[in-house]
Amino acid sequence: MPSSEIAFCLAEDRADCEIGLRLAILGLCRHCPGTPVYVYRPASSSTFADWAKQFPQVLWIPHTPVGADTWNCKPQALKPLLADGFRQAVWLDSDILVTRDFRELLTGLDDSVLAVAQDPGSAAYPGTAERTQGWNFEVRRALPFTLNSSVLRVTPRHLPLLNRWMECLGDPRYLAAQALPLEQRPVHMMGDQDLLNALIGAPGFEDIPLHIFATATDIIHAGGALGYSLVERLNGLFKPKPAFLHAIAGKPWLWLGGGTYWSQPNFFSWHRRLLQELSPYLAEARAYRRQLGEDSQWMDRRTATGTLLRVLGLGHFALRGLPLTVAASIIEPARKMSARMQKLRNPPASDCPDRQ
Repeated sequence: MPSSEIAFCLAEDRADCEIGLRLAILGLCRHCPGTPVYVYRPASSSTFADWAKQFPQVLWIPHTPVGADTWNCKPQALKPLLADGFRQAVWLDSDILVTRDFRELLTGLDDSVLAVAQDPGSAAYPGTAERTQGWNFEVRRALPFTLNSSVLRVTPRHLPLLNRWMECLGDPRYLAAQALPLEQRPVHMMGDQDLLNALIGAPGFEDIPLHIFATATDIIHAGGALGYSLVERLNGLFKPKPAFLHAIAGKPWLWLGGGTYWSQPNFFSWHRRLLQELSPYLAEARAYRRQLGEDSQWMDRRTATGTLLRVLGLGHFALRGLPLTVAASIIEPARKMSARMQKLRNPPASDCPDRQ
């Protein structure tokens, strides 16, 4: 595929996530040489500007996408690339690390096809219909799984979708929801990804063909015990490493880098750090430590338990952390069953019959 046909796009305005952005760039430059990488990064970090100069294919844009806010920026970031004449523009989250040349996954896709990643099966609120209904759109298509916009390929054929997406991101209702803590937001307004899911099933967009970068096969959502499930891990023993590794459940450079993430003396923090130690994302990231231009000591953080489980994993991406996934696969159903039984024993007052 000629490099002039495609461009990659990333954006990051959080100082504590620049390490992930650099790793994403390093992976793209190693595995997809020659393809332009457009990077939106505010000019507050002079070290990033100097670091990025070593990569001829990286085009640094020293501000956030025009009209965008935080992570609500994907359509604003992608549209200028299409306006510049690229046939395909591919968004990647700044915590995506590519493991090989994935441009082959795009070869042969018709311009009408929207290519997008899939949420892990363990994610809450699976499916698109609830999100479409939440926006008061008629449900014309309902997917049983949720789309994950960490990897997203668009063409000029998708400009109507991008325009509508951008319009809804500026909706006063959506902006008000974004001011709330994440756990208080309605599911259809939790983030820009939920809005994309809503639009995919709405009138005008229900006929857009989809190509799904499937979990475990094309992308591993790393960092959580069930994000890469037991069945997916066992299947992974006989398949090549997925093209994308996504640090979705916590960032290893934060959890393993010291400070409050590392030092909290409780089970949750210990378990989270252990998951990060065993993450296939971390294993892949170690290949870039000399080029990172940042402190990489977090890559060497080890616990006795983590060291033992890494040895048992034999260096295989699907075996690293397998015992934790086995334990979670047993505990999580039991926890849900216990909560269900507790609710049956003590129903909410509104569920109780009127005894007057």
